[in-house]
Amino acid sequence: MPVRTTDSRKKDDRGHTPREIGWKLNKEGKKVQHKFRIKSRDEAEVKRRIARLEELWLAVETEEEKFGREPLWDELTLDIGKHIADGDYRVIVPRGKVNAPDVYARYIHRLQNAFPMVAFLPEPAEEDAYKDGAEDARRKAARAMRSRIGETRREMEDALLRSGGFSASEVMAGEETLHEALDAYAEQVRRDDTIPGSSDVSDYGHMRLKNIGRLKERHENVQLRTLNTFDAVQGIIDVWRTRPLVKNSDPPRPITKKTAQHHIAELMRFFRWLNRSADFGWRKPPDFDELNLRVRTTAQENKRNGTHQVATYTISELCLLNEYATPNERLLFLLGLNLGFGPAEQGRIELRDLFLDQQHPHHELLAQQKLLHSFEGTEQDSFLLMARPKTGIPGEWLLWPQTVQAIKWARARRERIGNATPDAVLLVTDRGTPFLKQTSGGNRSQNFTRRWQDLTKRIQADYPSFPSLSIGKLRKTAANLVRQVADGEVAGIFLCHGSPVRTDDLIGLYTNIPFPKVFNAQRKLEEVLRPVFDAAPDDLFAQPTQQYTSLKKIKRIFDLKDAGKSVRQIAEEVGISKSAVFRHLKSRSERSAFQASGNVAK
Repeated sequence: MPVRTTDSRKKDDRGHTPREIGWKLNKEGKKVQHKFRIKSRDEAEVKRRIARLEELWLAVETEEEKFGREPLWDELTLDIGKHIADGDYRVIVPRGKVNAPDVYARYIHRLQNAFPMVAFLPEPAEEDAYKDGAEDARRKAARAMRSRIGETRREMEDALLRSGGFSASEVMAGEETLHEALDAYAEQVRRDDTIPGSSDVSDYGHMRLKNIGRLKERHENVQLRTLNTFDAVQGIIDVWRTRPLVKNSDPPRPITKKTAQHHIAELMRFFRWLNRSADFGWRKPPDFDELNLRVRTTAQENKRNGTHQVATYTISELCLLNEYATPNERLLFLLGLNLGFGPAEQGRIELRDLFLDQQHPHHELLAQQKLLHSFEGTEQDSFLLMARPKTGIPGEWLLWPQTVQAIKWARARRERIGNATPDAVLLVTDRGTPFLKQTSGGNRSQNFTRRWQDLTKRIQADYPSFPSLSIGKLRKTAANLVRQVADGEVAGIFLCHGSPVRTDDLIGLYTNIPFPKVFNAQRKLEEVLRPVFDAAPDDLFAQPTQQYTSLKKIKRIFDLKDAGKSVRQIAEEVGISKSAVFRHLKSRSERSAFQASGNVAK
């Protein structure tokens, strides 16, 4: 509806020029024209402001007619009109409830496009948010545009290929290279695989970046258009399927099967990303999903897999580990054996995950849902509840008494170090640094590995045939033992595997995961492992002094002394000095007196 054409310049008592422009609804809901008051005595300025108000009303009419609505002043446009009538062509836009900076920036830009007769500005206190939001909005718009261009390009390529007028190589012609694409892919990984709440690359992200670096080392920097056929892509996959030799290995040996699988998986993620990317012209060749990804195994591996599938510790080896361990090493040992935890799980245990000397925290709920599976809990029990970091699958474990002692020792140590909040991790160094952390180079720290290697070497000094297994083999050992006393289903729950189990009615609901079955299996396993617990010293957490005599020789000294041998005879038979014999016998005597006083660490 057009504005009134009356051009009266008659001023009111305050010297303001009234002018009725546009329409609005009054308090009674009746449509009336709004009367603006032009606050200026300069006739030329009055004309300019009226012209801008009419331009604003025309913009309102244009915007509303797009949606088939009747043009009316609303709160926003009327406020803009009042600014113009006052001669103020700068409108401050309040951020209000708009939290995201990019949303705030896009809102201001939309206002500016719709009503160009005034300038829209952010609140002074929100200028930084506006700038950040504008840049973020620009990047999002650029990505969306590239995506749309890419979609259009793919549609045109598909149409040209179907028409038969062009070959795939002609459609994908270009100078982009494989290494350029891998570099761009690595940047995408750095943006995507970050620690939640941080811009730092996660452990998984660092592993992927290393794999991408090895892909660049192994593959020539060919042009992407040369990889336009099924055979060309299969050739790249085959480099890893056939397992190239480890660099600088002596004697030469192929990379492990798992390493090859990791690189093939990264290649497949790369090719799928490349196919979607608007920055590169490469597209998946026909039959891409039929690529052969199976990694080959050697004859020796096939023979070994047929006789012994998983390397694990025996009961006698577990006894030696518990006997020779320092307090910190014993803590890692018990967490690995009791919970099936590797370094990634042990290093993420938080104080709030522990429920010591009490009934299960959800005992009443389990009883109500009839999910106790004959598990009889007591107030002397202890539990650990947390989700496995790798899968996010929740897990619950019953803690053995010796594990509880180790955890109490570690928790007391954590409290002495300080900052022992509920979300603080249990395992830290003497300086309060988490055991599980990234180095400055983005690698995982070697705290766990070094301690386990030190323990293994001390045992091998007395028992050369003791196996050099990684700390991760404790997880496999624990799972095998659980499976022996229960079944594969319980072992899967114990390991927090994500695959469904027979008794899962609704996967993911706490009450449908039969954790009490795991508790029962752990109680049975505790009895099986009684020799392992008995092998530990009486004082589990006495920090040993530097030992120049192996533990095996020390035990021999005590046995000979108990058999009535003299210090001289013991020294000759064991092969050490008499002073060393005296020192170990004195240490045993002091320890016995200490234990007799009732001060053994609990």
